[in-house]
Amino acid sequence: MKKLIAGALGALLAVGMTACGSDSGNGGGTTDGGRVALIAKANSAEYWMKVKEGAEAAGKELGVEVTFNGPDTESEGDKQLNQLQTAINDKPLGIGFAPQDGAQDGAPRLMDDAQAAGIPVVVFDTPLAGSDVPLATVASDNEGMGAQAAEKLVELTGGEGKVAIIAHGEVGTAAARRDGFRDYIEQNAPGMEVVDVQNGESDPAKSRDKAQGILQAHPDLVGFFGTDDDSTIAIADEVDAKGLHIKVVGIDSSPDVLTLLTEGKIAGVIVQNPFNMGYQTVELLVNASKGEEPTEKNIVSESIWVTPDNIDSEEVQQVIG
Repeated sequence: MKKLIAGALGALLAVGMTACGSDSGNGGGTTDGGRVALIAKANSAEYWMKVKEGAEAAGKELGVEVTFNGPDTESEGDKQLNQLQTAINDKPLGIGFAPQDGAQDGAPRLMDDAQAAGIPVVVFDTPLAGSDVPLATVASDNEGMGAQAAEKLVELTGGEGKVAIIAHGEVGTAAARRDGFRDYIEQNAPGMEVVDVQNGESDPAKSRDKAQGILQAHPDLVGFFGTDDDSTIAIADEVDAKGLHIKVVGIDSSPDVLTLLTEGKIAGVIVQNPFNMGYQTVELLVNASKGEEPTEKNIVSESIWVTPDNIDSEEVQQVIG
């Protein structure tokens, strides 16, 4: 894991200082070198702001302007498709796109439009089904992260007892993480059973309601997995409110997740490197605008396991700080 993360951390160290000086608006790195447009799943969550920082840092280093847009929430597929169409109409050097679940069906047609307009596209965070147009996909190994979370939970619980999942959707990254977790348990922990899986829709209130319902039905759980920060926070808060001794693991960080980790209410989370994901996406698009296609179609953005014991380590702080 350390070797795999080294490249991502190197990019962070190399450009971290420029990220701190990025513009406060949607654009960053304004120059005469052209413009790259990124359409994220959302425009304000901590994770997406880290993607934006990395993208703008790359823009400043490579001499291009970077615009960053996205819907207010991750459940506005039609709005995101409209934003993608607007970006295509503006004819930037390249477009980075992180498809929401609700945009998966409509996006392939717009990918064809981008290709017809001669605009290179790189997909980030979440693979896009149904289109071969994107030059590359920059994403974490979501199924692998789900499996890693399961592996860690097996270690934490001894591999015996009931566990449950709250996912942040039913397709895309949520499904990959959910299935990676569930498959690992089924194949490697015969003494452990996944007794319930619920969709919290990446909504804090809905996720909390789902956690409450699961715990009412299964107060004897030994472990609980959340596929994103909202679901993990909801699980940890509900477990704590009920005074239960259940090991909580999840994927993605936020200030609230890190606080709950420090307090020991979350046993561990797998943290992606969104800064490096944004940086890589812009770098690939700038290269593509110069006729340089990526050597790989699928580019893995590495992640790291964070616990109360290692949260203050230099390696972790370089990713979450």
